[in-house]
Amino acid sequence: MDSSLSQPPIKPPHDGAVLGLLAGFGELPLSVVQQAKALGWHVVVFSMYSDNRRALEKVADTVLPITPGLVDTNIQLAKQHGVTYGVMAGKVNKWQLFCNPRLDKRAISILNTLRSRSDDNMMLAVIQLIEAEGFTILPQTAFLQDHFLPAGQLAGPPISDALQHDIHYGCHLAKTMAGVDVGQTVVVHNGMVLAVEAIEGTDKCLKRAGEWAKKKGGVVVKVAKPNQDARFDVPTVGLKTLKAMQKAGLTVLVAEANQTFFLEPAAMQAYAHTHGITITSVDVAAVLVEGAPVVAAPAKVGV
Repeated sequence: MDSSLSQPPIKPPHDGAVLGLLAGFGELPLSVVQQAKALGWHVVVFSMYSDNRRALEKVADTVLPITPGLVDTNIQLAKQHGVTYGVMAGKVNKWQLFCNPRLDKRAISILNTLRSRSDDNMMLAVIQLIEAEGFTILPQTAFLQDHFLPAGQLAGPPISDALQHDIHYGCHLAKTMAGVDVGQTVVVHNGMVLAVEAIEGTDKCLKRAGEWAKKKGGVVVKVAKPNQDARFDVPTVGLKTLKAMQKAGLTVLVAEANQTFFLEPAAMQAYAHTHGITITSVDVAAVLVEGAPVVAAPAKVGV
């Protein structure tokens, strides 16, 4: 496993230590809270979206709805609740910056100092600001190691020679795009690029690819960035990914082994078998070596 994402669980440094979770939407924040609580953390969630708020309220000690752009207000709120450590999890829609967001002077100042508003630049600026206030941001991987899968095939028919070519091509392209912080997902079919993920996110990228694939198949490749920061934006796949693929007529999901979070892999496996979708977790570094085959041995999945 890449040492940058291999992270032992982090226990609280003392009784009563408070972990603040900056929660985007989706299932990942819930998994972080459950693991953090099991490790002994007192967890305060700063909830940016309502879609998972009710579920978070059932497991976290405190859930506080926030407006992300009100930086000073949120920092004071964290201090009032005794937060000293933080972690980030869940999807955040960057396109909201174009939708008249509520931003305080500090948020505007951060944005104005960035030469590029790429995901990494924005997130690193946010982390730098938070840590300057005395907080420590922990890697999300410290609470989600059991969401990684080793190389192996999770579901579906064996990988054909034609698919091997598309997977090689897709892995190379995805790593290139991730390396310049454009996106972490690409879709290819018969040696042609159908879509590259950008600001729209994975699901809309898959929908766009489906408009070209015309239900004839397509290989979806999702990878980590070459120098993936374990504190944010670790690639994630789940049932939602498979449902978007099925709707778009895409038939193969390739995720980077030990670098991609799998949400509910047993449920993903069952859905893939029902809908004829192949899921494989691959060692992308090995795949990019000329002539190295895609690993097709069964992957072990906990139920």
